[in-house]
Amino acid sequence: MISDYFERKWLAIFMVMYLLVMLPLPFFFNTEYVPGWFGVPVFVYGWLAHGITVMALIVIYAHQCLKRPEYQDSVLEELE
Repeated sequence: MISDYFERKWLAIFMVMYLLVMLPLPFFFNTEYVPGWFGVPVFVYGWLAHGITVMALIVIYAHQCLKRPEYQDSVLEELE
């Protein structure tokens, strides 16, 4: 089990994003043509929005990871 709050929080965030995309919601999956802006199917915009959100979350996650002490150079120098 994950004991660190940081890891639990980000696991929950990415699992929610994964479960959201796996649900057969009409803005992610549609067997009929439902036009959106400029005639593009609505699910394309849903996938774009979800993809941009996931990429932003990855950037935030990486930024927060690099602030953690185990990723600092001083920790590596102490181990040597």
